[in-house]
Amino acid sequence: MYPGSMPLASRVVAKSHFVGIDREQMKDYLLHHLKIAGIKNMLFDDTAVTAIHQGSGGIFRRANNLARGSLVAAAMDNQKSVNAENVRIAASEVF
Repeated sequence: MYPGSMPLASRVVAKSHFVGIDREQMKDYLLHHLKIAGIKNMLFDDTAVTAIHQGSGGIFRRANNLARGSLVAAAMDNQKSVNAENVRIAASEVF
C-alpha cells in the first residue's frame, strides 16, 4: 500500500477480489457482442480470443477496449478476421 493512500484505505469498510471470466466465456462474450452489432460470424480467431482473454485478465471493460482496438487494427490491414497480432497492436495503443 502506498503511504499516501493510507487515509483512504482507513475509510474503506469492505474489500473484495474480482475474478474475471475464463477463456471460453470470453469467446462467448465476444460472439454475443458481435451478434448485437449484427455480425453473424465470429471475427476473432482462436489466437485473438486467447490474446484478448490474457490481455484483459477476463475483465469486461478491458476486453471491450482490446476487442475494439484489434478490430480497428485488422480493418487497417484489410483483414477479414482478427488475430493475435492485431490484439498486440491494440494493446500497445490502449494500455
